[in-house]
Amino acid sequence: MTHRLRFRSVFGGPSIPLTYFEELSRIKWQLRNVEFQYDFDLFVIVGGDITTVTDPTGVRSPRVFLARRTITAQIQMNSADVLGDSDPRGFLRQTIHAAVTELIARIAARDADFDVDVERQKVAFLVGEALG
Repeated sequence: MTHRLRFRSVFGGPSIPLTYFEELSRIKWQLRNVEFQYDFDLFVIVGGDITTVTDPTGVRSPRVFLARRTITAQIQMNSADVLGDSDPRGFLRQTIHAAVTELIARIAARDADFDVDVERQKVAFLVGEALG
């Protein structure tokens, strides 16, 4: 069975820089054929002026389902971080990378057969690390 990393997303208003929309689409496209050991079902919330996120940027509600080989979580981005960052592309990529590597660690804590290094390498491109 093929496991994938998928995003559903909500953007919090018209003041969010267009770069966030474009870059999340680019990331989805780059991951479309990458096979993972688990399915990642992620809900990305990009805070803005209408849907305000005041909690810190990061992972919320992670759940690992060993039998289904699935992990679910929310990745929230604080509205002030989103609207005030001078590098939206870098902020989004760093946030997604940090969240996915955190989720990979959560899976590894529960599944002794999970290959952490292989999975981390699959998302290394998000922060410019070389793929090899």
